[in-house]
Amino acid sequence: MQDPSRPTTGYPPPNGNPTSGTAGTHHFEQPYSNNNSYFYYYNNQQHQPSFYSDHGVFLLRRLVVSVIAVTVIFFTILVIMWLAVRPRLPDFQLTSLSVSNFNLSSSSQTVTGNWHALFRVYNPNKKMKISYDVVDSSVLYRSEILSQTRVVPFKQDTRSQSLVEASYSVVNTYVDGWVVSDINGERSRGSVGFNVKVVANVGFKVGGFGARRRLLRVFCDDVSVGVTLSSKSGNLTGGTKDCRVYA
Repeated sequence: MQDPSRPTTGYPPPNGNPTSGTAGTHHFEQPYSNNNSYFYYYNNQQHQPSFYSDHGVFLLRRLVVSVIAVTVIFFTILVIMWLAVRPRLPDFQLTSLSVSNFNLSSSSQTVTGNWHALFRVYNPNKKMKISYDVVDSSVLYRSEILSQTRVVPFKQDTRSQSLVEASYSVVNTYVDGWVVSDINGERSRGSVGFNVKVVANVGFKVGGFGARRRLLRVFCDDVSVGVTLSSKSGNLTGGTKDCRVYA
């Protein structure tokens, strides 16, 4: 008869865990599967670089470099051309300035008058044309604006000269009291010094190539006009007046 204290052979111990090296124990091995080879192939494919992706990045980089190179070359040529033509600002001279129907009222502090100006404008550039698209002009007494006007746009060829006219008119326009007093003071001495200003939006052009636009400012200061207290009209005295030009 078998001893009941002795475990039955061929079965695992009561705790249900097989013990290595124990006689009669069964070893449970997982059946072979090729899932590991599929995982290795899939994982390896994920980490391999894509030929088409790298090729697209390469083309994008070449495109960016090409655009930058073309831009640099374009602006370099632009600067070289600009320096080669040696752009110069036009010359302005005020050859004539007259006033008529000129009257000032001390009681109402108003001014009335008609001015007519003639400018000689010269383009000194050998290779550059100039277009004056928006031209505004004003007559001032010192810093006080007496009248403003718009001048007809014009163009200049290289090394060319233009005569530009401007007419101003004002009727009973209010001014500060010092303006009336000081102008009458000058009239008592035989002449009045006016200031004439021109502001123009101009464009410079070399052949078929147009450069950037500029705001041209012209100042013709202390232009003496012979007008007295007893007269209402007068003309420029002292000859042609050179003007200062800024851009």
